Amino acid sequence: MNWKKDQCKINLIIDGILLILLTMMAGLGLFIKFVLVPGFKRNALYGSDVELYFWGLDRHQWGGIHLYISIAFLALILLHIILHWKMIVCIFRKIVQGKLSRKIIGTGLGIIAILLIGGPLIISPEVVPIQVGNTSHSSTANYRDVIITNTHNPAPIIEETSIDKTQQNSNQKLRRDHFFSSLEIDGNMTIDEVCAKYSIPVMKLTEELGIPATVSSTRIGRLKRAYSFEMEDLKNAVVKIKHPYSK
Repeated sequence: MNWKKDQCKINLIIDGILLILLTMMAGLGLFIKFVLVPGFKRNALYGSDVELYFWGLDRHQWGGIHLYISIAFLALILLHIILHWKMIVCIFRKIVQGKLSRKIIGTGLGIIAILLIGGPLIISPEVVPIQVGNTSHSSTANYRDVIITNTHNPAPIIEETSIDKTQQNSNQKLRRDHFFSSLEIDGNMTIDEVCAKYSIPVMKLTEELGIPATVSSTRIGRLKRAYSFEMEDLKNAVVKIKHPYSK
């Protein structure tokens, strides 16, 4: 009798926690989607070369928190199912007649659940090359302004070499702007991980940031506080190394 009372209390506590976690997931999803907007929207709203933070965390770090909350939610859901297993089986037997039908439906639901959870870990993304000058891939307000300006106010033809040089510089700036907005770096990463991800030398990046190469394995969040640089400075350094201006 005591166990039944305790189980009721446990169920009530679990249901309350599940409700809180569910609302947190929904709220964080809306927050990441509409407040900590991604690169191209961020640049259009706040100007280029800016980062959005809340409580010292960027959208990628809040996305990580969202993932941890969803894992906790899933774990409690499984516990909830275990505690109500007898009731679930009883209702399932009443709804679905026939042992074979129950096995087929149960197996099917289990396979679907496994695929939905494990599937994203084995999916390979589609890799599409970025076409500079293609408006469908424009990421900054500057990019759009350049395209609109060049369309409505074509520059007078002076010299072919001068035009080629101007076009080259324009394309180069667009390429750098797009690369900057596509960078995915957060405070949990290290300099070594950033360099490995974007194929740049560790020595060059630490030199650009003015920090010793010996701290390249330390998390960026700690390095920012220790050496007083911002995430924007780090991203600009990566862009400078990856896409240097040609003279």
